[in-house]
Amino acid sequence: MGENKIILIVDDDKEICLLLKEFLEERGFEIRIAHDGQKAIELAENHVPDLVITDLLLPKEHGVDVMREIKDRFFTPIIAISGIYHQDEVRKKIDDIYLEGFYEKPLNLEALYKGIQAILNE
Repeated sequence: MGENKIILIVDDDKEICLLLKEFLEERGFEIRIAHDGQKAIELAENHVPDLVITDLLLPKEHGVDVMREIKDRFFTPIIAISGIYHQDEVRKKIDDIYLEGFYEKPLNLEALYKGIQAILNE
């Protein structure tokens, strides 16, 4: 499972990145990590990932802007993760971006994994 599939994880929370990295690598995925929006775009430019998992609140470039740019330029599936989704202003900002999934923090890793499998046809 997950063989040769690259997932880009974008979150400024290093603990969440490490948790997701270990969890997904155990399932055969290759993981790239960015801790800010600019680095995420740079990594996507260098090698387009099969899936992006990104937080909404990021330093240097807002997660919504990162999602929009990745969708527009690379047509990559995106899963958003956040603890602030219930705020109306955040919901309005992401309504026009077609997301393949959204998961609230704290994350349920098994539910996230099932979503990843469905998106990547694993």
